[in-house]
Amino acid sequence: MHIELIGSTSAGKTTLAKKMVAAGKINGVDISLSDDFLLDQLHLSWVRNEFIRRRLVEIVAFAIYLSCLARYKDFFRFVVREGKSSSGSWFYKINRIRNVIRKIGIFEFISRRSGSQQIVLADNEGILQGVHNLFVHQSSQADLQKIARYVELVPLPDVVLYLHQDEAVLVSRTLGRGHARVSVSSPDKVVHFIRQAVAVFNEMINIPKVQERLLIVDNGLSIQREAENSFEVDFHRVIELVKSGL
Repeated sequence: MHIELIGSTSAGKTTLAKKMVAAGKINGVDISLSDDFLLDQLHLSWVRNEFIRRRLVEIVAFAIYLSCLARYKDFFRFVVREGKSSSGSWFYKINRIRNVIRKIGIFEFISRRSGSQQIVLADNEGILQGVHNLFVHQSSQADLQKIARYVELVPLPDVVLYLHQDEAVLVSRTLGRGHARVSVSSPDKVVHFIRQAVAVFNEMINIPKVQERLLIVDNGLSIQREAENSFEVDFHRVIELVKSGL
């Protein structure tokens, strides 16, 4: 089962994902984070340096993406067009495009290698999280009309877990921890950045093909189902796993 955690920066995706892995392993569940799963499958889990691990994941993900480039050519054109049209330096634009493209390779690796009894969690490396990379900016408005096109062009995980937090909480956390794409010395820019992120995800979770896979964790307290799924996914098992992580 492939579960993706989505949400604004500082929503707690990585924290919850790690707690779900820890709780799952205590209960004998075969569960792992996407990066760990990829490296373990390639017998590279012995690599401990975080910088080297990230570079290995990027290399493998990009190689897999190239192997299925023909299938994702429309997605590639869309990402490049949107990335180029954003504000910022060319280095900034290329880096954002690279981050989104990499997610396809990670998704494909999980789809090809994970077994029916395995659970793989993707947080910031999830394909739907790519909307944050692509559409959330500190100095311009997100084009919400393009979110549906993005979702149309990408494959979807079995379960989408949206971490919803109040904007005030997200702003406070971002100001406290910082973010590479927004200056925390300018609170107004942080507020703008967070509001864009919330708007982007609110738009995406209303798309029917996302809703049927969707669970919402509301402020870390309650879990909501948004729609009945039309395929076989054990949502009860996922909900129990999320509760154990919370």
